[in-house]
Amino acid sequence: MKRMRVFKKIAVLIVLSVVLSAPSNVIYAFAEEYIDKSESVDYEQSNLIENEESVENNQSDVKISEEVSSEKESEEKIEVEGQNQSSGVPNLKEQNQNDEVQSLEEKNVEIPSNLTPGWFLKEGDWYYYDLNGTRASGWRYIGNVWYYFNGDNISKPGVMSKSTHQLINGNMFVFDASGAMQTGWILEPEGWYYADGSGALANGWRYVNGAWYYLDGSNTEHPYLMLNNTKKTIAGCDYYFANGGAMRTGWILEPEGWYYADGSGALANGWRYVNGAWYYLDGSNTEHPYLMLNNTKKTIAGCDYYFANGGAMRTGWILEPEGWYYADGSGALANGWRYVNGAWYYLDGSNTEHPYLMLNNTKKTIAGCDYYFANGGAMRTGWILEPEGWYYAREYGTIKGWLYLGNLWYYLDGNNEEYPGLMVSGQDKVIAGEKYSFNPNGDMRAGWYMSNSGEWYYYDNYSGQICSGWKYVNNNWYYLDPQDNNKMIPGGWKKFDNGYYLFNSDGSMVTNWSYVNGNWYYFSSDGLMRTGWQWIGNKWYYFYYENDSHGGVYGAMARATSIDGWQLQTDGSMLTDKQAEMSQMAQAYNSNTNYLILVDRAACKVAVYAGRFGAWNNIMYWDCAPGKSSTPTVSGTFTVQGKGYYFDSGSARCYWYTQFYGNYLFHSVLYSKYNGSLMDGRVGIPLSHGCVRLQIDNAKWIYDNIPRGTKVVIY
Repeated sequence: MKRMRVFKKIAVLIVLSVVLSAPSNVIYAFAEEYIDKSESVDYEQSNLIENEESVENNQSDVKISEEVSSEKESEEKIEVEGQNQSSGVPNLKEQNQNDEVQSLEEKNVEIPSNLTPGWFLKEGDWYYYDLNGTRASGWRYIGNVWYYFNGDNISKPGVMSKSTHQLINGNMFVFDASGAMQTGWILEPEGWYYADGSGALANGWRYVNGAWYYLDGSNTEHPYLMLNNTKKTIAGCDYYFANGGAMRTGWILEPEGWYYADGSGALANGWRYVNGAWYYLDGSNTEHPYLMLNNTKKTIAGCDYYFANGGAMRTGWILEPEGWYYADGSGALANGWRYVNGAWYYLDGSNTEHPYLMLNNTKKTIAGCDYYFANGGAMRTGWILEPEGWYYAREYGTIKGWLYLGNLWYYLDGNNEEYPGLMVSGQDKVIAGEKYSFNPNGDMRAGWYMSNSGEWYYYDNYSGQICSGWKYVNNNWYYLDPQDNNKMIPGGWKKFDNGYYLFNSDGSMVTNWSYVNGNWYYFSSDGLMRTGWQWIGNKWYYFYYENDSHGGVYGAMARATSIDGWQLQTDGSMLTDKQAEMSQMAQAYNSNTNYLILVDRAACKVAVYAGRFGAWNNIMYWDCAPGKSSTPTVSGTFTVQGKGYYFDSGSARCYWYTQFYGNYLFHSVLYSKYNGSLMDGRVGIPLSHGCVRLQIDNAKWIYDNIPRGTKVVIY
């Protein structure tokens, strides 16, 4: 019966709300839960419901809002029209008389502590009753929002906290005008706060949306206020905060200059490498700690450094009014030798007025060696001309003593007391007991030397001493006559104990053939003139002895005569019987060129002649392979015609062919046309199909040297 009465009362309220068409701030409890609890509802609750049924029409703008979950009972609250839709919390703005939601308490209904669940407004303050009807105390999560109901408030137990900062269990929380607990950024007149997801105001560092912020718990006036547009020392490190509160990193410009904050935000102290350059943040600056060094020089850890306008540590060359300095890659000023862009420089650490200043346009003794420095500071090497004469310097300083340069010897006189290391020139000088001669340009006489009177002498390239007797120079032999003050024999004949030698006009000894006064002479590789029979170039020649019984000039070659029964051609070469026979035959032919070719098929010989009608000299004599009996080589008198590199016959290839009649040719022996290997290299027997085969070098000789129109005689 009680449940039936409850349902009837709820129905009356719903109908009343619909009829009035007003937004509801009246409590609407879940029906089923209410029924379950109905038997425990006391007299005051029943009286409250009856009063609700008698609400007059002036209770406009009332609407009952309920939230029903299909799986579990939910909490409910009376919504006020115009509430903040994003937060889902009541809008506590006061309403006009007719628009205001009037709670039962505002109708002077006395509210007990145990009441129907939901929100209640009393005297401008909000309260909340749980499902069991108990007034809420502490935290409640309602409509996706956290609220705090202050059970410790003596005058208003359970009142909702709103528009306040409240310390709860040691943590500070902020509640807006609707009572909603704030999270994230919170703007107050004094500045910004940040509440973590728990709602507690953040204390210390927080990383939010890609930036670090500091919420200052040590701020006695406004605890946890965000640091903004300021500098603060935190845990012994200095930090800058931008306008907006974000911790600053990277370069920071202040009126006194630049600072640099690392990724941690702490101001950098000491060296930092930024965007390809080194900077120094000076922690020893008592007025402005960590200020960047700029456009200055400073000694750091015992080394001197220069910093450019802009703060970057300077490296390389640095120009100051007193001169140049050089900073290594570390930035420290260089001391001593440095090799830069192909030259050596010396940075003088011993300069008391300007330590590490570069030596420039001067001479200095360093570690016992003398060095010259050019205008520009580069250490001078090579020849150095000073008013007193020439010096020579290498990387390790000026040379003293012998210098071998460009195939010449020089002497830099270290014993010259006035000018140590000065080059000796234009004089003779005794050095270590030996006499040496030096040309005006300073080089020691070595090699050929012509005196003022035109005589030639030769000085040894290494010892510098004048040479005597035979001397082999540049692939030639010379004779420096000791009987004539070691002068070179300038040309002509010279008789030695073993025979005669001939010298060219340049003094070089003659070897091989030499034509002198209409006669040919032959000198062996040792320069000695040869006499008698000599085998030269695969031919025999005869050279007359002194007082030879055959007559002739001593040493001259015999020609166009017979010696000891052997026939000599006009070129002096002796003929064999076959050669003599062929040469005699050749004299009867003329040719349109200066060459003539004879082929003896029976002897398998080819003879090549140079000269003219009646005066042909045999210059080549080879074995050949003429046509075999079934395919003989044609006989008769023919003329050289076309030529070619090769032709193929079956699998064979023949090179360097010379045509003399139709398809009859001089050509090489047979090679494979596939891989170039020799197939048949025989000569000296009849073998071919009619052509005249020759060894490949001989075939090429005809191809290269015998012109078209040359007569060919085959017999």
